[in-house]
Order: sequence, then C-alpha cells, then structure tokens
Amino acid sequence: MGWLESFVLGLVQGVTEILPISSDGHLAVLQYLWNIPEQVRVNLTAALHLGTAVALIAFFAGRLKEVVRGAFSSEQQERNCNRKLIFMVLVGSLPAVVVGVLMGELVEHIFTSAKLIGMFFLLNGFLLFATRYAPNGAKSVNWKEALLIGLIQSTAILPAISRSGTTIGLALLLGISRYQAFEFSFLLAVPITVGAAIFELLRFDFSVIALGPVILGIVTAGVAGFFMILFLRRFVLSRWFFLFGFYCWLVGVAVLLFLR
Repeated sequence: MGWLESFVLGLVQGVTEILPISSDGHLAVLQYLWNIPEQVRVNLTAALHLGTAVALIAFFAGRLKEVVRGAFSSEQQERNCNRKLIFMVLVGSLPAVVVGVLMGELVEHIFTSAKLIGMFFLLNGFLLFATRYAPNGAKSVNWKEALLIGLIQSTAILPAISRSGTTIGLALLLGISRYQAFEFSFLLAVPITVGAAIFELLRFDFSVIALGPVILGIVTAGVAGFFMILFLRRFVLSRWFFLFGFYCWLVGVAVLLFLR
C-alpha cells in the first residue's frame, strides 16, 4: 500500500463516511478495483475511522462541551434538557454496540461479495430517496424515536449501508425537525465512531501496512470529514438530502454490472 493509495482511500473515507453514501461500501469497491488484500483493507479501514472520529469531535466540540456542562447546570430546565439528550444518545447507541459485538466478524465475508454490496447500495438509495416525501416536521427526539434510530443505525455494519444516511433518513421520516435530525445523527455518531475506531485499532497489525501511509490516510480522512460535515448540514437543511439516493442507485447498478 503506497502513499497515493493511502491518500485516495483517506479522501474517500472522509467524504463517504460523513455523506450518506457509505464509506465501507466505497472502500470495498476500491478493494476490488485495486486488488487490495483483505487484511490490508481491514487494518487501513480501522485506521481511517480514527480520522473521521477526530473530525466529528473537532466539529461538535463546542456542542459536546455545552451538553456536558449543561447536564450539571444549576438551572433545572437546562440540566434536565441536556441530561435528556445524553440519555437519548445512550439509548440510540446501544443497538449498534450490541450488533457490532455479536455480529462484527460474521458480516466480514459480505465485504467480499460484489453482488451484496451492489444490492445494499440500491437499498441505501431507496431510503435516502424516501426522504423526499418526509413531512416538514418540528418534533424533538424522544426515547422511542432514539431507539428506532439506534436500531437502524446498527444496520450500517453492512457494507454500502450508510450510518448517517439511515439515521438522518429515518429521523426525517419520523417527522423530526431537519436540524435536530442532523445534530442527533452526528451526536449519536461520536461514541459509536470513536469506540469503533479504538476497538479496531487495538487489533491493528502494523506488519501489513507501513506507518507513514497510515498517518497520511488518517489526516486526509479527518480533514475531508470535517468539511463534509459542513456540506451535509447545508444539504439536510435545504431539503435536497434525497438526491444522494440517485448517487447510490448509480453506484449500486455499476457494481452489479461490472464487478464480479
């Protein structure tokens, strides 16, 4: 794995992890095209997730600090509001943790099936396109909705199923306001992404990939991810979120037609 490949994969990770088009699906496609050994892909993907985790923390640092500080505020209303949000994030995170621990290794073989990857891209596209018909809601997230969003987030363990796509998409379909859908999706992403990155890095094998290209990939993923969060926020608020569905359909069809 050379410097150029690491840079490209880092860029792809940073862009597609944040946008609702699945980073794992795109990295799996590049693995096919470049004949990247499975062990190298698994290790590099683990490292690149660290870059997007840092991007999330950097982007939402102010909001995270506000929530934590507010949870211990002397004002009861502010304290209750922020503690409720923390509870919602914990509730929404549980399904992904359970599925990741129980099924993480079981789904690894799916990454080697081009047919399944193509089909999951199509499925992801249908969910994104469905948001075109989402109500113009103004609801806040309650614990039941947080659990539902957490359950659909757990499906992102599959390649070509997007974490941000499923969580924002379902939130919009449930009538949650667009800004809250965006914010809750990424607040939910922080513990999941950071936890997954740490867990995967504990198993990182430096014998299969050099440290220099890994660092380049991590930095590239982090910088690209940060700017993609800005871009996606505008897209969600502008009601054009459903357009990502067309992209996923195009990629899904291309994978089914041209990859074996």
